Amino acid sequence: MSNQRDLARALLASARRHSHRFRKEGSSGRRENSENSENEQGQSVGPQLINESLSELIADQGWGEHLKIGDLFTRWDEIVGAEIAQNAKPMRLTDGKLLIEARSTAWATQLRLMSDDLKRRIAAEGLELAEIEVVGPRSPSWRRGGWTVKGGRGPRDTYG
Repeated sequence: MSNQRDLARALLASARRHSHRFRKEGSSGRRENSENSENEQGQSVGPQLINESLSELIADQGWGEHLKIGDLFTRWDEIVGAEIAQNAKPMRLTDGKLLIEARSTAWATQLRLMSDDLKRRIAAEGLELAEIEVVGPRSPSWRRGGWTVKGGRGPRDTYG
């Protein structure tokens, strides 16, 4: 809950810093937009583009690396190409190690051979990887339920 409050406070502070400044003019009570005025520190307080405010917020909160990781997962097909994206998908990225799950063992082998090329493509997007681990498809599990008998033969253990 406190993280949400901190985020809300940071957004409010950023909005206040970049909002239009209005001031009352004499006794008429009329407000004038002070686009060309300056604040107490001598900085211009006119309207700013939203991407400037967002860039400042991202830098203040330290979200740059997280956004790059999110970009990798959402733009996977653009970064690695359509053919690779159809046959492999990124699963997780922890401590600079990207885990990719391939559709078949042949694709897993191919991607292992291409790992240096994949690192270069991802580095071009601004995200440095230490390692790429590629796994093939998962085999089906015979395990059912939470309890198992050690030394048994699995589901075929009920025969004679």
